[in-house]
Amino acid sequence: MDELISSLVPPKQQAHAQRLLDDPGSRNLIRQQLSRLAEDDAGLVPQKSFSWILCKLSTFGAEETDTFRIYQAFLSQLHQLGQLCRLLSGDGADCKVDSPAAIANRITIGLGLFYEQAARLHQRRAAPSPHFYQQMAINCFAVTGYKTIATQLPEWLEFLRTNFMLPGPEFNHKKHKGHEDRTGIGTAD
Repeated sequence: MDELISSLVPPKQQAHAQRLLDDPGSRNLIRQQLSRLAEDDAGLVPQKSFSWILCKLSTFGAEETDTFRIYQAFLSQLHQLGQLCRLLSGDGADCKVDSPAAIANRITIGLGLFYEQAARLHQRRAAPSPHFYQQMAINCFAVTGYKTIATQLPEWLEFLRTNFMLPGPEFNHKKHKGHEDRTGIGTAD
């Protein structure tokens, strides 16, 4: 978070912003403000900092524990985005059984970033519907103790869809020959 403050907040206000961030009562508000400032600084995000993700998630308005859980899900999937795209597109022939927490992470971020592709796979290839995956994620959050996220998951997914857009060319789903769609919520063919 320090890198966001030093990049986005004027030098004379940085110490004050850091004190607000350290205060549990104002932490969420300062994150929300940093999110708004980060939106105006296109060079900052996401190449130079992942803290902006937490700031952006804070604008959802959930409890800090729930926000951190979604942040954890996001980060756990971010470094595996290429693998996630392959698994979700049906290229992952060697799927393994994961814990409910890992499944909740994968589905939440998968649907949050690739909902339209999941819907297309459902229509074109008879893959399970996005609603099926959403219900599975709800159940996984519930059994792992995150009942509030479970009840608010549709809102979280909508929030992710509208606030986190992937860049274009490097995520081009048609660049691999022989595959019509590379980014959906499917299983191995």
